[in-house]
Amino acid sequence: MQHPKKGGHFATTPKKKRSDRGPVIALFAVLAVLLATYFGGVAYFNFFFMPSTTVDGQDASLKSVDDIASSLSATKTSGWKANVSGDGISFDLTAAGVSLAYDGESAARAAIARQHPWTWPVELAQQKAQSLSTGDVSSYTGLDTTAISTALANAVSAVVATDDGTNATGITYDAEKKKYVASDTAQASRIDQASATKFIEGKARSLETSIKLGNESLQGGESVDAALGTANSMLGATVTLTLGGTEVTTVDADLISQWITIGDDLAVTLDQDAITAWAKGDLSKKTDSVDTARTYTRPDGVEESVVAGGVYGWSINGDEAAQDIYNNITSGSPTTLELPCYQSAATYNPGGQDWPTRFIDVDISDQHAIFFDSDGSVIWEADVVTGQPSLSHDTTQGSWTITNKESPSTLIGPNNESGNPSWISHVDFWMGVVGNLMGFHNAPWRSSFGGDIYLYNGSHGCINLSYEKADQLYSLCNVGDVVIIHE
Repeated sequence: MQHPKKGGHFATTPKKKRSDRGPVIALFAVLAVLLATYFGGVAYFNFFFMPSTTVDGQDASLKSVDDIASSLSATKTSGWKANVSGDGISFDLTAAGVSLAYDGESAARAAIARQHPWTWPVELAQQKAQSLSTGDVSSYTGLDTTAISTALANAVSAVVATDDGTNATGITYDAEKKKYVASDTAQASRIDQASATKFIEGKARSLETSIKLGNESLQGGESVDAALGTANSMLGATVTLTLGGTEVTTVDADLISQWITIGDDLAVTLDQDAITAWAKGDLSKKTDSVDTARTYTRPDGVEESVVAGGVYGWSINGDEAAQDIYNNITSGSPTTLELPCYQSAATYNPGGQDWPTRFIDVDISDQHAIFFDSDGSVIWEADVVTGQPSLSHDTTQGSWTITNKESPSTLIGPNNESGNPSWISHVDFWMGVVGNLMGFHNAPWRSSFGGDIYLYNGSHGCINLSYEKADQLYSLCNVGDVVIIHE
């Protein structure tokens, strides 16, 4: 009850002011909710994967670590099979056979560790797909190395059992591959099984399905590998042989392999004597044309053949060629080699004309000689008289050259039974062909040439000419000009 104050007025109670703390409290409440939501998300995404996430290719969106762990454990080794090959062996491994299991929990935790839970709001806002990997974590357990070792040993034994003992090194030349290879037996017997088992184990833990054994699994491999390297380097040193710039043949891997020897101590040697025998044998038969028959077409279009005989043609230096080939093979580099020769021809043309276009063609049957110049034109021709066959004075056929010229000259025949020359003839022009025993010369004692005179009144083997024709030929021919004599 209010009591009036003096003066007739009532006393009143002062009014309280309205509070301003309501909005602040509301703000703090909102922040608390946001922080709780954020940290709750951080906590959540430490154990659950974010949307649009895969782990080693598996869908992990909003799945827990435990869920992914179970999935990985169930699928990672399911159906795993690996083929182990190389060093002469090949065999298969299975997850069940080597007791290979997968630690899905460790792998899943390794994967979620790559997630960024502190930035989950940004990640969700961006809706960005991410692919996580279990990484290099050792996630395979229970691997039975004894089972691997046993499988390896069985594979080695199976291969080694096929060895017939005929090749101590196990290294042979493979004609298809054009290289030396170590046989399966040789390779398998050199496997360091402890080292190979460890190598296979590491690959199995990575779930590789194709495991290739190499030098890291071999014992004493360096010496075999060195032998293979040396021998194959030699095989690669092919030599293309030429004559006059024309390819003759190639010393290839198949041929070189015939000259290589790999000893029981794995020393690689190249048989220089064998190369020399080949160069002076098969190669010379292929290249040398001295004293060989040829078939050719003269510049005037007439086809002719000349029998084996004479001095003109190719003659290679087999010893020097073999040394050059040997040096090149040991250097290990392919090359082209112009064959060294005792004597060269104009071109390499086996069985055909290897002399230049400029030559003198003597046709015994026609008793006629023609001198063709370098352009194929006829610069001289004449009827001749050659050796008389009935007296065994045949003019020697073959491929020859002008060996000497003399004007005038005295021709002296072989001694008779009394020790005196069978004849002495003085001529004005002499052009030797078969050494100094047979050649072109004028024959003052003859008044006619050509026809069949040579059959009943022929020469002692020389090619008789009239004074005029001998004079002309003497002026035109040079020492070294080729003379082909044929029927």
